[in-house]
Amino acid sequence: MLIKIYFFNFIFYFSILFFGIVFMPVLISRYHTRIVVKYWSKIILILLENILNVKIYFDNKYLKDNKGQIIAANHQSAFDTIFFLAVFDKTIYIIKRELMFIPIYGWYAMRLGNVFINRRKKIESIRRLSKNIYGFINKGYKVVIFPEGTRQQSNTIGDIKPGAYLLQNNLKMPIFPVYIRSGKTWPKNSLKMKQRNIFIESLKPIPYGLTKRKFKLYLKKALEESIKKKNIN
Repeated sequence: MLIKIYFFNFIFYFSILFFGIVFMPVLISRYHTRIVVKYWSKIILILLENILNVKIYFDNKYLKDNKGQIIAANHQSAFDTIFFLAVFDKTIYIIKRELMFIPIYGWYAMRLGNVFINRRKKIESIRRLSKNIYGFINKGYKVVIFPEGTRQQSNTIGDIKPGAYLLQNNLKMPIFPVYIRSGKTWPKNSLKMKQRNIFIESLKPIPYGLTKRKFKLYLKKALEESIKKKNIN
């Protein structure tokens, strides 16, 4: 298993360099950048399944491929930042501003249209960028935000930060919670990866109109209830 983990990590990081450099000319076009990133993401998921023998289960009742929607997902691993790019044709993430300056990653992230926020001024950033985000949703994009703000341990939902609520409050549309169980498979130290299946579930949307307190309680409870469900292995 250890050899497989090292091999997967090598291929993963090599693929970032390879795709990032070879396909750099596509950065002139957002459409072609999106296509390249989508195929790279699909390849990574295929490698994850075939090298580490990991099965990926996606229980989806609420997310529609060509419809603009806001996704609030818990965050456990690098997998969470790749999955939606592979599954949906148009996806952007709301991510911390510091990632903009990472070579290759930052270039493609900017060209895709990812929304970068200053975590020290998160509330101001979301308010200022809401009009831009609304434009992406109208074009059929999935907009993904990690409301915990940072990675959490497996089977743990962290404190819900106000960002997702502010986004909903500004855009006046439902938020779609998504639970992801990927932390034990792909932990922060990727050399400690395990052959554990990954489970993703889209949950009932949170309607617009709740108070901030009720919204945060609703979202956290929905994600925590998914943890309690029977594991798929």
